[in-house]
Amino acid sequence: MQKIDYGVEVHIDDTLYAGKCLLQLLNTPLLSYKYQQDQARFLLGVNQQGWPQAEMLHGTNCPCFNQDYQNKDTKLSKIRLATVAMLCDKDDNFLITRRHSQMKTFPKTWVFPGGMVERLQDLESECLREVQEETGIDVSPILNKMELKVLYESVYPTKLQAGQLPQKQTLCIFYEVKLNETYNNIQVKIQETEVDDFKWIPKQQLLEIMNAQNKEEQYQEMSGIYPNEYGSGVGEGHIKAFMHSYKN
Repeated sequence: MQKIDYGVEVHIDDTLYAGKCLLQLLNTPLLSYKYQQDQARFLLGVNQQGWPQAEMLHGTNCPCFNQDYQNKDTKLSKIRLATVAMLCDKDDNFLITRRHSQMKTFPKTWVFPGGMVERLQDLESECLREVQEETGIDVSPILNKMELKVLYESVYPTKLQAGQLPQKQTLCIFYEVKLNETYNNIQVKIQETEVDDFKWIPKQQLLEIMNAQNKEEQYQEMSGIYPNEYGSGVGEGHIKAFMHSYKN
């Protein structure tokens, strides 16, 4: 299937190119969205009639806030689109994976499975494709429900030096992917070039780990926001999306 280079088009006047803060530009976290699969565009707007809505979250320190960067490299000029699966079994045990220690960006970060949208198909299928590539789980036969929970704007690097431009700006779509099976009956085979560990963790326990409140020795390495004292931890966007979706 043909791969494509997705961008995110903000439904105001023109395509928004990487280097501006989406949240600041739209001036509200509650956004309307529309996916145009045939044109490879994900449109954003405010109070667009007939469009579904979702809240957009944001990094604590966005390097594009109050900035207008102009990147002349066409490979870096568009905001990219990604999907993320907050995958849980029937008992609300969530699957979280650790990025390989040899990865160029965010090594040893604990994250939910996901990746860039690359093909001309619906976003839910793209999300499940990424799950299967990274974990070996074929979700479709055991899928109970799938729901878009929240959007998250990510900019890398998270801190820019003088004269430095963002290398990647991504709009991440976080889905809840609920299975009708228990994790004991689900075989995981990780993609070893990108992932070097995984855990199934109950919802409440995972919230505690993200808040650095869980003192169990087996979870100390992953506790809190990345990077922690062990050079690991959970990615900020994944913490914010999970807490927004599941914290009581």
